[in-house]
Amino acid sequence: MSDDRRTLIFGLDGGTWEVLNPLLEQGVMPRLQQLREQGAGGVLQSVVPVNSAAAWSSFLTGLPPEGHGVYDFFSWRPGSSRRATVNASWLPRPTIFDLMQDRGPLLALKVPLTYPAWPINGAMVSGLPTPDEESAFTHPRDLAARLNPLIRRHSGGRSWEVADDERHVILDQMEAAQESLERITGTLLERYSATRVACVVARDVDELQHFFWDALAGSNPQAVRDYQPRLHAYFRRLDDYLGRWLDWAGPTARVVLLSDHGFGPIEALWHVNEWLRAKGFLRLQAAVEDRRQASGHLPLPRRLEYALVRRLLRGVNALGIKGEALHRALERLKLQSLSSADLGGIDWNSTLAYAGNVGEEWVPIYINLQGREPQGIVEPEQYHRVRDDLRRTLLKSAQPQVKAVHRAEEIFRLADSRLASAPDLLVETPGGGVQSDFVLGSRLVTEPPCYRKACHRRAGMFLLHGPEVEPAQGDASLLDIPATILAWLGLPVPDYFAGRPLNQFIAGLPGERTPGQTPHTVAAERAFLSLDEEDGVRQKLESLGYM
Repeated sequence: MSDDRRTLIFGLDGGTWEVLNPLLEQGVMPRLQQLREQGAGGVLQSVVPVNSAAAWSSFLTGLPPEGHGVYDFFSWRPGSSRRATVNASWLPRPTIFDLMQDRGPLLALKVPLTYPAWPINGAMVSGLPTPDEESAFTHPRDLAARLNPLIRRHSGGRSWEVADDERHVILDQMEAAQESLERITGTLLERYSATRVACVVARDVDELQHFFWDALAGSNPQAVRDYQPRLHAYFRRLDDYLGRWLDWAGPTARVVLLSDHGFGPIEALWHVNEWLRAKGFLRLQAAVEDRRQASGHLPLPRRLEYALVRRLLRGVNALGIKGEALHRALERLKLQSLSSADLGGIDWNSTLAYAGNVGEEWVPIYINLQGREPQGIVEPEQYHRVRDDLRRTLLKSAQPQVKAVHRAEEIFRLADSRLASAPDLLVETPGGGVQSDFVLGSRLVTEPPCYRKACHRRAGMFLLHGPEVEPAQGDASLLDIPATILAWLGLPVPDYFAGRPLNQFIAGLPGERTPGQTPHTVAAERAFLSLDEEDGVRQKLESLGYM
């Protein structure tokens, strides 16, 4: 095939065959069905931890989490007790976008972990997380002014604040976001008509599965009746959007379809820090412990309390009544939420271990290590003893039940886990349906799931389509995808890439690697967002359940 072929890389964030196959069987997504019948694909195993920050960073760099240094959306700011959200400056260079530039102009649209956008041969519109979902962040910078008028208001928001029977507002938001994406796409394709490689990610599939798994999987008859027609309409629209890109790419195009991880139902929510407190590995600050002890009932989750006050305030304002007291309550709850995100209620001088991030399928726990954590107390010489003691205690847990507890060096290639920012322990539960959080002061260790109906699983999906691809089924690793893309484009695959080109699916695909210097395991200079940017990013991560 000639070098003027176009290449389409299309991401379905959180896509899983468990949801997609029934949609294909019902004729909801005919363009995807055609790709499935004519192409090769199967299950795509994601990286650990199972979250979008780690997974999309691996897609962009060809490296596992220990190679690019991104394990989650949050990490400690050096010399600070405040945590930072990760951003694109943390990624080692070159990324796959940098390596593909010799194949002509590139368009990167809404790929996670691309904020702030960086210069490429073409255009980039940053994806999650950005400080404002209803604004575009771009390279070139002046492109944003052209795109912002195309973004519908109310296309981003706090999906978690609705009851089960009010989830139509989430679909309102998703439909507005999809319309905005379609508008932006039209302008970009017209403005950048010379584009040869396009990489676009449909992120809202992830959110829909978080909040509508019961309707998609058919496990809740009432949810099926209430929401399935609109959900099917959304996926038809998404299929049309995929078809638009396939038409742009043409019949000889190289097409790679992938998800960053899969999905499955939540069985229970595990408040890991409360478990650690009960087992003597964590202590709360006195004020937080007093509130926990004094409460005769389980306090409302902070975000739900915030949502109720905000909803009440909207009602008061609609009646023309000034709600200064409610405004003050809202600001107070916001400050408490920010402190909670920074784990401000922990007595670090008496804490050996803590959970600082949400865990989905694999639950991460950190040792409060001296010299690594901002207020660490566990001396390096005592690290293995403390960690093994915690591991043994976890394996005896009855609530929740624990299947396995992995040490960091058993999952990641680390010379010394004490020198890495990886979770020190990763906990597996039977079935993988337990999601963890880092809430402080809960009176319960576990509780039934609430607004979230599903959480991430490692088993995602992928498809390859093109003249060289014969219909076939097989499995692969997420780390194989960037290597496959480069090899398919006829570009050298760096020897430091962790994956391999999928030669078994693509005829004539070169498999050799190019010797070269391995990039730094972390970027040379990590830039940190401003406090205003940080607060905007946190609002979105909170709406997704990462806080």
